[in-house]
Amino acid sequence: MSLPQTWDWTESLAADPPVTAAPAPSWAAQDVFRPAEPENSAAEADRFEELDDGESGEVELGEWRPAPMQDEAFPSGLALGPGAGATGQGEEHWDPNATGLPLYATGPDVRPLRLAANFIVDELVSSGGTPSDVARISPVLVRRLQQLRDFLGRPVLVSSGYRSWARNTALYRGRGATPTRSRHCSGQAADITVTGMPGLELAKAALDACGENIALGIGETYVHLDVRGAWARWSYAKGDAAARDVAAIDAHRAGLGKTPAAPRPGPGAPASGSLPARIAQIAAQERTRWGNGTRRETDPGMTATLQEYYRVGIGETVSAGDLRSSTWQEAHPWSAVFISWVMRTAGAGAAFHYSPGHYVYVSAAKHNAEKGDTANPFWAYPIEKVVPEVGDLVCADRTSHGHCGGVTYATIDNGTAWSTHCDVVLAVDRAARKLTVAGGNVSDSVKDKTVAIDAQGFVVPAQAGQSCRYYAILKVRDVSAGPRQEAPVALHPDALARAVRLNTSYAPQLGWDRHLPTIATVIAAPEPSPAGTPFAHAVARWQRGRGLAPDGVIGPDSWTDLTRVIAHREGGIG
Repeated sequence: MSLPQTWDWTESLAADPPVTAAPAPSWAAQDVFRPAEPENSAAEADRFEELDDGESGEVELGEWRPAPMQDEAFPSGLALGPGAGATGQGEEHWDPNATGLPLYATGPDVRPLRLAANFIVDELVSSGGTPSDVARISPVLVRRLQQLRDFLGRPVLVSSGYRSWARNTALYRGRGATPTRSRHCSGQAADITVTGMPGLELAKAALDACGENIALGIGETYVHLDVRGAWARWSYAKGDAAARDVAAIDAHRAGLGKTPAAPRPGPGAPASGSLPARIAQIAAQERTRWGNGTRRETDPGMTATLQEYYRVGIGETVSAGDLRSSTWQEAHPWSAVFISWVMRTAGAGAAFHYSPGHYVYVSAAKHNAEKGDTANPFWAYPIEKVVPEVGDLVCADRTSHGHCGGVTYATIDNGTAWSTHCDVVLAVDRAARKLTVAGGNVSDSVKDKTVAIDAQGFVVPAQAGQSCRYYAILKVRDVSAGPRQEAPVALHPDALARAVRLNTSYAPQLGWDRHLPTIATVIAAPEPSPAGTPFAHAVARWQRGRGLAPDGVIGPDSWTDLTRVIAHREGGIG
């Protein structure tokens, strides 16, 4: 067996020959596992680790511009209109694999719209950072990418989606090679990376998430994934390394369904000795002191402990008689007192708003986030905005007089003394989709419980067996070292170009160009110009600090958050 006579082994197992035969490379008959270069041009291949982040977190235009109609829908329900282009054999938008997928109109107004929860049109119609105004997009490919994203719970970055036949031909001929019948030209392929994952591990994850009926090209740090309808695999490495890649992915595929998939990494543990780590450690110790729920609040042996909670946590003295009275305890829930004690003992100091009511400190943390108070470690977010980590608090509405009080993130700070409850996150198990949390006054004790999370790590608002919904996550940011929240953010070239392009468009459309001096101050931008790359980098750093995906784009989602900060600076948004 020898390699096909083509530069690109990415398409070599499709059983379709190149359009024009060319002499085989000199090594073709010598080493069956030695492939050609990836499908992308040499310049594009150099950027596989410097990609456009498709997990922008931005709603962008999708929520405020109606989508056009089409015949076939995508996972999000988006419908795209038909696109016009030359599709005859060898013409600009020829489909070399005869898939029957239509051309869609994918111009600038459509590209920010969502095809699935975490993927927008722009990602699937761009190759090497160059978008196409008409393109093919396989709904099956979009579904597979979203399956992988859900499985990993981490951003899946797309460097190359649709590539027209004309562009494909130009790329290959530009390096003296014969064009292949690329699945990118048919809208069935995407080249992807996940930060920190080697290509082989990403390929294994794709099999775990998407099943066996996909095609995978394995690079050192990236994977070509396509949905040609049959299993295929190859490696972009050379010699023995390529053989090892193919053998490893074959073995992994052979074991599918026979052994459980290895757990995928979740959020990292907080740095040892950091405030989040101390909070979790102290809460876990108290769980042990209470026998994980076996000792109750009226037990004489726990009276001194409760007195300490009140005295240290909120500065109140409570008699032993009251604490041992079921009637008094019923009228004086102490779960917020417990949290206050944990925070004081962990060394939160003046940053935390100690109170017998959870709503007080959650409201304060919400205001910290709105003001962008980077000196304060406590910031509160809606549950759909951030994933909880060890040391954070998860907060739920609570029953009062037989029914849920009705608190939401939007209303927590409206002056109402809301009945609510928060627990400390002790552990995150992404594979099992659960948190282990511990709180005070839980079954009249301190004990842990399980909170369900989804595949991406977000808390499920309505929990099984729980009548009231979760509404907020109180993040505990390590402002001293910041290993979880303050990691450096640098946009890669393609992502940077996208951010500049979208910021230039969004500034007048959303009206934030009228607040550029204030915005530049808030995000610490060296120059207040949406068309400047330093501005996009500054936006990304600000987004990271806010708990948003750092894509460098002030779209509708980021602008919503930014307006609150500007309102504090300017006294309102006009």
